[in-house]
Amino acid sequence: MTTNDTEISEKSINDMSLDEMRDATLAFLMRTSERLDRLAAEHEEERKQRLAAQEEERKQRLAAQEEEKEHRNELRDEINKWVGYFGNSIGYIMEAVLIPGIKPKMNELGHNFTTLATRKKYFKDKGRAYVEVDLYLENCEEVMIVEVKTQLSVKGVERQLKRLKLLRENESEKSLKGKVLYSAVAGMEIDDDAREMALELGMYVVEMVEDTKYVNVIKPPGKIGTW
Repeated sequence: MTTNDTEISEKSINDMSLDEMRDATLAFLMRTSERLDRLAAEHEEERKQRLAAQEEERKQRLAAQEEEKEHRNELRDEINKWVGYFGNSIGYIMEAVLIPGIKPKMNELGHNFTTLATRKKYFKDKGRAYVEVDLYLENCEEVMIVEVKTQLSVKGVERQLKRLKLLRENESEKSLKGKVLYSAVAGMEIDDDAREMALELGMYVVEMVEDTKYVNVIKPPGKIGTW
C-alpha cells in the first residue's frame, strides 16, 4: 500500500469534499491500473522467456537427434565398407593364398587329395541348400571340409562342428557316402582358444599369412578327427 493509499484510509471520508473524494479515488484507480499493467507485463515477459527456453530446448533436441542420425548413417556406411572389405578379403585369401598352398601341404601330411573346390553347396532332395563349405578337398576315399575366416574364433570352430554333423547325417550325398570326413579351420588371425579347441577336436589348423602368400598347417597332436 502506498503513502497516498494510507492517507486516504487514515483520513476520514467525512472530512473530504466531494471533489477530494473523486480525485483520491481516481488517483487510487490509476495507481492500481498501473500496478496491474506492470504485473501483466512481468507475466508476459516471463511467458516469453519460458517459450524461448522451450524453443531453445526443442532446437537442441532436434540438433541432437540429427547428429545421432548422422552418426548412425556414418556407422552404417563404415560397417558396410568393412563387410565389403572382409568379403573381398576372404575371396582374395582363398584365391591367392589358400588354394595354391593347402592341397600340397595336406598331401605332405599323409593325405592324397586330388580335387579342390570352393563354395561348395550341399542340397537336400527338394533342392534347398542345407550346408555351404568354403573349401573342399577330395579323393576317392576321403573328404576334407575347410572353414575359412579372416579371424577365427571359438564360434567359428563350433559352427564347423555343426556343419560336419549335418554333412554326416545327410551322407547320402554321392560325394560323401562311405568316405572318411576330415576337417580343417583356416584364418589370417586365429584366437588362441579357437586354435586349442580345434586341435583338441582333431581338426587341422591352417595359418595364412596374406603378405607372403604362406600357408602353415598345424597337425593335431593326438588322433586326427573324423566325422
